[in-house]
Amino acid sequence: MSKRTRNTGTPPRDPADPQRRRFIAGVAAAAAGGLLLPGCGGSSDDSSSGGAESLPDPESIGIDHVVLVMMENRSFDHFLGWVPGADGRQAGTTLKDGSGQSYSSYDLAPNYQNCNLADPDHSYDGGRTEINGGAMDGFLLTQPNGDTFPIGYYTADSLPFFKGCADNWTICDRYFSGILAPTTPNRLYMHAGQTDRIKNTTKNSTLPTVWDRLQGVGRSMAYYYLDASYTAYWGSKYKSFSQKFDQFAVDVANGTLANVTYIDSVGTDLHEGFGVSKDDHPYADIRDGQAFLNSIYDTLRQSPLWQKTLLIVNYDEWGGFYDHVTPPFAPVTPEESAATGNDGRLGCRVPCVLMGPRARRGHVEHRQFDPNSILNFLAWRFGFAPLGARIDSINLAEALDLSSAPNLSAPAFDVPAGPFGAFGGFCLPLGELGSLNVAQQRRAEHEQELDELRAMSRRYGFSS
Repeated sequence: MSKRTRNTGTPPRDPADPQRRRFIAGVAAAAAGGLLLPGCGGSSDDSSSGGAESLPDPESIGIDHVVLVMMENRSFDHFLGWVPGADGRQAGTTLKDGSGQSYSSYDLAPNYQNCNLADPDHSYDGGRTEINGGAMDGFLLTQPNGDTFPIGYYTADSLPFFKGCADNWTICDRYFSGILAPTTPNRLYMHAGQTDRIKNTTKNSTLPTVWDRLQGVGRSMAYYYLDASYTAYWGSKYKSFSQKFDQFAVDVANGTLANVTYIDSVGTDLHEGFGVSKDDHPYADIRDGQAFLNSIYDTLRQSPLWQKTLLIVNYDEWGGFYDHVTPPFAPVTPEESAATGNDGRLGCRVPCVLMGPRARRGHVEHRQFDPNSILNFLAWRFGFAPLGARIDSINLAEALDLSSAPNLSAPAFDVPAGPFGAFGGFCLPLGELGSLNVAQQRRAEHEQELDELRAMSRRYGFSS
């Protein structure tokens, strides 16, 4: 396979180029016909891992259930820059704000919410200011002068669930989000392998999805949400298998875990913008996110279904928080290019963890992945045609240990839950719109986006 511009700082060829379209169509046909293609991208320190051509028969790997949990708005360096053996950077970073004043990175603990700081800019344009053509030095330029939230970070002591993961499971330190843009475009990437927008809008989508593919090959599926369903972007089409998160533990206990399960952490019955949520989006208390993830892990690891389950935790996008690794480019479909103008830049690195009997233990995986790597794994494992233009993204299966006997041990982590089920307190109420400062304005905008998402969910009959 030829060298790809996706591993450099150079934009790819025009995705609408006819030769590129023929290439994509040919590879898609090959994949649909069952041919396994070698992955292109980063590398691993583990030389025992072969390319995709060395992967076994997918029906033989002992993974019948894949559970994907998507959290919100944290970069790799911000949350996992402390992981031993990972390419992380926390202390010692110095950046300038818009006034030219220099500030150094710092540990945010014991402030786990930071209600008085501005939610970092994570828009399409803001992201490009922050990465500054690959210099990765503009993260304070999109903040009010003197607001250093984007270069704050958390260490292992603040993140007991991820500490347990680093000790016992696989951390991917080259996992990039699908697009350098906010939540909705990235969540569409996770469902569809492409996006039809670069902003958080609630316009319906007609993109083909992983759910269409799974239905087409007769596989089971489930989608769980807290109070607003992202499957509502397709109207009521996927309502039959979308349910509130409370049903997840019930289904696992009943032995009815689907082949593919998505869990969305977005929102809460209370207002997320006031700091009461479990999804890690500012101003959530990050201890609540850790407890939420641990509850899912505990539910699965204590079930007989664990022996054939792969649990994946990832984040939708970087949230405007500092990361030192330049996100590369990847192909986009002609349709996405025409609809959005997306230049193909992947989003900054975000946390991604692999857990299960086939996951490597205490391992840092250095190969390059993105959401399409997960979709390519699902396509390979469950026998459907790949989605989107990134069928050359490495199949996530290459990060797994598929040659050794499954290791069924799954240690418990010491992750406390907050009093009355939550640590987070209420951030101060917002004032009159005309008097809001930048931090308050961004909170208000986020609340409005969530309200629109909830309204869309209710409009199509999803429980709230």
